[in-house]
Parts: sequence; structure tokens; C-alpha cells
Amino acid sequence: MDTRISTLFYATGFAIMVVWLLYIGQAILLPIVLGILTVYILATASTAVARWPLMGPLPLFVHRLLVLLIFVVIVLLIALMVTNNIEYILSQLPLYQANLQLIADGLAVQFGLDTMPSLDKVISKWRNELNFQKLALSTVGSISSVGSVLFMSMLYAGFLFSEVGNFREKTIKALPQDADQALGVLAEVNKRIGVYLTVKTFINIILAAVSFVIMWLMDIDSALFWAVMIGLLNYIPYVGSAVGVAFPVVLALAQFGSLSWALLALALLMAVQTFVGNVLEPMMIGKSVNLSSFVVLVALVFWTALWGLPGAILSVPLASVLMIILAASKGTRPLAIMLSADGDV
Repeated sequence: MDTRISTLFYATGFAIMVVWLLYIGQAILLPIVLGILTVYILATASTAVARWPLMGPLPLFVHRLLVLLIFVVIVLLIALMVTNNIEYILSQLPLYQANLQLIADGLAVQFGLDTMPSLDKVISKWRNELNFQKLALSTVGSISSVGSVLFMSMLYAGFLFSEVGNFREKTIKALPQDADQALGVLAEVNKRIGVYLTVKTFINIILAAVSFVIMWLMDIDSALFWAVMIGLLNYIPYVGSAVGVAFPVVLALAQFGSLSWALLALALLMAVQTFVGNVLEPMMIGKSVNLSSFVVLVALVFWTALWGLPGAILSVPLASVLMIILAASKGTRPLAIMLSADGDV
């Protein structure tokens, strides 16, 4: 009994220490984790590139270099698109404010609220109460932090991607006695996380493409930008899709000054999200991660509290890795079973 209590005590202390190290080491660990997970997507893309006409006879490093260059170009294009669209939205703010004022006035008349304050007064009050200099510095700091994390992630991914082929041999030399078990766990991690990230990325591209068509047909400003944001935020389980849709719907309300047009945008975009979340994802992803819904929710809250938005995006892959590691040992296998959706680990 005393042994069990002491084991529980040490395990709790170790867990607290790990969580604390993850929290204080975010600046170092987050780019590394993002780089590792990026390698999974790049490795799958490299395999696909090898099947292209004229690419098969070329050496493996050429395939990987091409995929890495495409990835860097895509990241840079997204960064450029974000900058340009923020500038455009800021230039349209007077129009958006006027349209929102018309909606507010209409609602005031409809509900008999003659004392409805104007948006100018509300904005003026905010200006008096908010420290915009501090807010601007905080925003610039956040953008710079995101940029540095993305840069370091691409750098780590590039170096890791170049060493993928030698990892098996290094593992065998480093762990001659336990190499089979370590490689087995690694193979399971590669299989589940690789399939999940690759299929999830493909699904998010489809979601972004369909959302772009809807917003383009509705003439919503910056349709491509919001489509990309919807695709990226869909990596976040449960809440990501709703947050991604909320931005263009609010923009449609401000752009057109029409509540019915905004509701139509909401209905169409949520219809696509519902189809993807309830039909397409279960059909394509299946049991690639096999995590309990409750565990996914807890992981989402936990990693968001530790690492913010990047943690929310990484919550499912990291929880899946934890389950696989726990399943590799007889002593911790019951914990892995409890984390799974159906007990099959």
C-alpha cells in the first residue's frame, strides 16, 4: 500500500514538473513540435511527388527538396496574403461602420429603442478607456512572435526532413537492446499521426475551397483570405470550425449592411462545416487517432491553456502520441485503453 502511495506521489510530482517545463519552455518546444508534425505532412507529400511523371527516376532528396520549397512558398504566400488583407480591411472600416450603424438604427426602430447610442459614441468611449498604444504594441509583439515561431518551425522541419532516412539506423545503434520496441512505437506514431495530419490537411483544403466558392459567389470581401483561415482553424477540434465561420459572417454583415445576407452566409458556410465534420471526416479519417471525445476536449483545453492557439491545433496529434506511448507498456496500457474511443489500442 505504501509503495502504491509513493508511486502515485512521485508520478504526480513528475507530471506537474513536465507541465511546468512545457509551459515555461513554450518558446523553445513549440517550434520543434510544429516542425516535427510538419515533417509528417512533407513526407507524405514527398511520396506523392515521387509518383508524378518524370519524377520517379530522380533521387529521393530531389523529391524532398521540391516538397520543402513548395511548403516554404505556401507559408510565405499565406503571410503575404494576411498582411495585404489586414490593410484592405482597415481601409474599408468607415464603410463597415456606416453599414453597421444602419443595422443598429433599424433594430432600434423595430424594437422602439429611441436612445440607441451611435457607433461613433461607442468607439469614442472605447478610445477613451483603452490604451491603444499598449494594444498596438501587444498586437505587433504577437505578430512578431507568430512570425518567429513559423520561421523556426520551417527551419526545424527542413533539417529534420533531410535526416528522416537515417533515423532508423541511428535508433538501432542508440538502443541496440530495445530498438525493436522503440521502432515499433515510432512506426505506430508515424502511421496514426501521418494519416491523421495528411487526411485532415486534405479535408481542410476541400473545406477552404468550397467556402471560398460560397463567399466569392456572395461577393464577400477577402474571400480567399477567409477561406484559408477557415481551413487552418478547422485543425482545432469542436470550436475551430465555428470560429472560422464567424469572421466572414460578421464581415458580410458589416460589408452589406444586411442581416438576411449575413444569415444566408452563415447557413451556407455552416452547412459545409456540418457535412465535413459529420460525414467527410468520419469517412476519411476513421479510427486513425481513435481518441475518446472527452479526451479530445480535455486535450484541447489543456494544450490551449499551455500554448494558446498553436496548442489547440496540436491537441489531437499530441494526445494521440501520448496514447500510443502509454499503450507500448503493460503497466500503462490500461491508461491508453481509457483514453481511446473504443478500447482498441
